[in-house]
Amino acid sequence: MMFCSVAAALPVAMIVANLRLYRPLGDPSVRDVPSVSVLIPARNEEANIRAAIESVLHCEGLNFEVLVWDDGSTDATAEIVQLLAAEDSRVGFFKGTPPPQGWAGKPFGCWSLAQAAKGDILVFMDADVRFRGGDALARMAAAFLRPELDLLSGIPWQRLGTLSEVMIIPLIHFVLLGFLPLQRMRATADPRFAAACGQLMLIRRSAYFEVGGHEITKQSFHEGIGLARAFRKAGKIADLFDASGVAVCRMYTGLGEVWRGFAKNAHEGLASPKSVLPFGLLLFFGQVFPLLGLLSGHLDKVSGRWALLALALGFAGRGVLAFRFNQPLAGVLLQPVAVGALLLNQWYGALRFWTGRPVGWRGRVLPMVGMLLCLSGSVVEAVPERCPDLVLEDQVGQPHEIRFPRERPLLLVASSRSGTSKIAAWVKPIHDVFGANVEILGLADVRNIPSIFHGAVRMMIRDGTQWPVLMDWSAKNVNQLCSPGFSIEVFVVNQKGEVRLCLSGAPTSQDLDKVRTEFEGILFKTRPKGTK
Repeated sequence: MMFCSVAAALPVAMIVANLRLYRPLGDPSVRDVPSVSVLIPARNEEANIRAAIESVLHCEGLNFEVLVWDDGSTDATAEIVQLLAAEDSRVGFFKGTPPPQGWAGKPFGCWSLAQAAKGDILVFMDADVRFRGGDALARMAAAFLRPELDLLSGIPWQRLGTLSEVMIIPLIHFVLLGFLPLQRMRATADPRFAAACGQLMLIRRSAYFEVGGHEITKQSFHEGIGLARAFRKAGKIADLFDASGVAVCRMYTGLGEVWRGFAKNAHEGLASPKSVLPFGLLLFFGQVFPLLGLLSGHLDKVSGRWALLALALGFAGRGVLAFRFNQPLAGVLLQPVAVGALLLNQWYGALRFWTGRPVGWRGRVLPMVGMLLCLSGSVVEAVPERCPDLVLEDQVGQPHEIRFPRERPLLLVASSRSGTSKIAAWVKPIHDVFGANVEILGLADVRNIPSIFHGAVRMMIRDGTQWPVLMDWSAKNVNQLCSPGFSIEVFVVNQKGEVRLCLSGAPTSQDLDKVRTEFEGILFKTRPKGTK
């Protein structure tokens, strides 16, 4: 409990220090501010899009345009924007095309809008954000009179409704200001100190295209942090400001949206491979464990006092932020429960991602390198001539040494995280025909999964297939054997280790016929004379 008190004190100290540095923007001191393009990607936003655009049109004191990308909406979003465009020439409407393979919808919409934008400053804004006051846009544009500034982002004031929103959404400020040293962020270009909020992000146009824009975060639902890191890697200045005075947002509505919304990008946030252990432990022991200890009734007097101190510190940190950002008291009182729910959500979202079942959003699932399906039945080009030796453990922890020559030919089904559930569709028909005459193995590309989740991944694969699946945590063997960006590749390997056939994608009847024919040829040629 002493450790818990220290873990609870750290974010409180950081919050106190950061609140002096996380400041709102001042009034524009000059009228000649840069021109602005407000860019809004929208998908099924009929409830929000009119208010968002009108809040921009009410802004004064600068030249601006507002461009909207309709990302395949099935509601009245497009009709509403087109009506506003007909009424005001500053509004531009773009009927979006489906995102290309490898792109998430929002980054593709932002990238496409940026190509058409004319302003010196690009303001990327979510459709559920509203500007507060006619000077909001001018105040933000005036910040770029600092010639060294290239990216500026802030968290709008969050309008909260249901209890789940009150509990979880204010933790955005708690995590940001409790664990990111703003002084250090501004003193260095280290990408580790990068932070940005995708709800409201301003970028100097010239720097945006110089760095690569949203193309460098094209596979992300959490593109803000990716852009901030890329800018800092390129030596650009990326900064944060308190946006609660210039913008307001109703981020999610209800428990379902809150849960899915936070889970969809958990693997890029708190539950990223580098953050899941340090931040998870600090949050759990500093905010959650003291309450569990007190409720257990097994603490002695001294431990109980330390637990109460840790709880008080957690309440204090959340309370200071609630006062500063006008957040409900109920969220303060439920801080341990809220943090516990957030941790469960982040681990859930990250585990879904790492096992190839990412949380979708607005009817789309995040595309990932190595998790996109190949064309079914396509023959893989640049097939390796030989299968490398494999020395790995399978999904139950059983070690395997696959070295050549071997007694039997081998069917090896290699899969990325999205393909493990399809292994059985390849191997069961071959097993039914050849039985023990053909050795069957899976090879799972499970790189970058933190060790804390290895057991859960093994269990999920164990539940999905009865054949051995070799777990390649480093992807060393996968990189030797498989093509980049693969999902499933199937190799027919003879006893000498020679690769006789390689197919990719989900199996068709023609694919299975090719595999059966190849194994029949191998087995027929190697049978002793006089046998059938």
